[in-house]
Amino acid sequence: MKTSNKALMYDAVSEMIQLHAFDHLLDFELANFKNVLNQWVAEENEVALNEKLFVYLNKVNFFVENISPAAIQLWFYALSYNNFSLLNVGSELQDNNIELTY
Repeated sequence: MKTSNKALMYDAVSEMIQLHAFDHLLDFELANFKNVLNQWVAEENEVALNEKLFVYLNKVNFFVENISPAAIQLWFYALSYNNFSLLNVGSELQDNNIELTY
């Protein structure tokens, strides 16, 4: 089950990268993000990497015009199934007057 949760996160991040949700990151930041994600997927005990990964996960830009509701739903499923707190992301959306329906 843990492996499939990590695969879900990897797929969600890959999709968001393809949809340009991380284009605002500098090249070295995006490279570091991908490196941390790959390390996190490969690690059995990823607790130390969770904080590093969450720093980048929190930088997702939902306001890119080609992001679909399905992509956002996948993103939130991946976060929740991997026990990442949705509170920070949710507060950013509230600050921008965006409502999510589940």
